[in-house]
Amino acid sequence: MTGNNIKISVCCSAIYVFRWLDCYNSLKDNKLEWELIFVGPNTPPFELPSNFKYIYSTTKPAQCYEIAFRQAQGELIHWTADDSLYPPNALDNIYNLYQTINNEKVVIAFRTIEDNRDITDWHRFRGRDITAPRMAPFGVMSRKLFHELGGYDKRFICGQSENDVVMRVYEIGGTVKVSNIPIYVHHAKVHYAGTVFRSDYYFHDRLILESMWVKDRIIQTKRLEPVQSFSDEDILTVTQGPKGKW
Repeated sequence: MTGNNIKISVCCSAIYVFRWLDCYNSLKDNKLEWELIFVGPNTPPFELPSNFKYIYSTTKPAQCYEIAFRQAQGELIHWTADDSLYPPNALDNIYNLYQTINNEKVVIAFRTIEDNRDITDWHRFRGRDITAPRMAPFGVMSRKLFHELGGYDKRFICGQSENDVVMRVYEIGGTVKVSNIPIYVHHAKVHYAGTVFRSDYYFHDRLILESMWVKDRIIQTKRLEPVQSFSDEDILTVTQGPKGKW
């Protein structure tokens, strides 16, 4: 696959090596050109297909995502998890939907099927509060726009980074479109005891997010402070901003 023809870059901060080929194989039937970019501390003990890129880094999860985004060459980027599985032609269908919408300022959200439950409607700025802005835990958007908005903020450790990006899309007049295309995740089966990726640092990241977008308990339409973007310098080896661990 050539970089100029890649339509979607599937990007992930990745640790569950034993699930990687399952994720990759669930994408194989797509007809458009795509790439899968995983970044993390666990080197796979098997050979990867040509459009499956692994980048070694021991930096925090949010930074690993940013590393993947900066290596991406697709027209669109998609943030995902390495324990995700896709139905046939999911990327083809998402890309066709993006073209139909014909709005660069859109984030398209997969329907999240977690542990066999459709929890798509739970993902808003304030959980299940239907009055709060909708988020996109498995989102797809223009790579160009993502970088123009400053990418992930380096103050996050492992989560909430994508919510901040989505809020910045709203800030410039954009929107979130929820697709009918599912993505399947099985966190209960995969997240083993001792993993802190989405537990110990959740409250830290949530406080950071709210400091950017909430004042006097009201969700703001304008970000309260500038984005603190990652620097290219030593991005693979030195954690920038607050540090976490896998």
